[in-house]
Amino acid sequence: MLVDIYDEHGLLDDITIQKVKQVIEECLSYEQVQQEVEVSLNIVDSMYIRKINKEYRQTDKATDVLSFPQFNSKEDFNQGSVILGDIVLAHEIVREQAKEYNHSLLREVCFLVAHGMFHLLGYDHMNSIEEQAMQDKQDYVLNKLDIRR
Repeated sequence: MLVDIYDEHGLLDDITIQKVKQVIEECLSYEQVQQEVEVSLNIVDSMYIRKINKEYRQTDKATDVLSFPQFNSKEDFNQGSVILGDIVLAHEIVREQAKEYNHSLLREVCFLVAHGMFHLLGYDHMNSIEEQAMQDKQDYVLNKLDIRR
């Protein structure tokens, strides 16, 4: 597994980077992905995430996390090494949400990375059933790694 991290805003310390990698590994393990994958994690500001949210999702507002899968289907995993995709976090929003939800910055980052990973793996939350399935997966990963609120 290769994780490229771009953090010009200083959101991630060394401990958080290690936990993020564990979260990514656990998401892959949960989905039984055994192939080598590459994931990119980009930390940007809220203006930039708003710009790309508008460009790619036609939603003109900032958000906490965006995911951009680079593969078409799980059959792509049979091809060997896979560039899974990009996860983008807005550092200001991540910090604000950690305070708002009264938990650590580490927990907020790891939650959003897990959320982004399951999007990269083909899951969505367009209805309550899908939303609950994604929430269950995220909770499983965070609980297994003892990343609590």
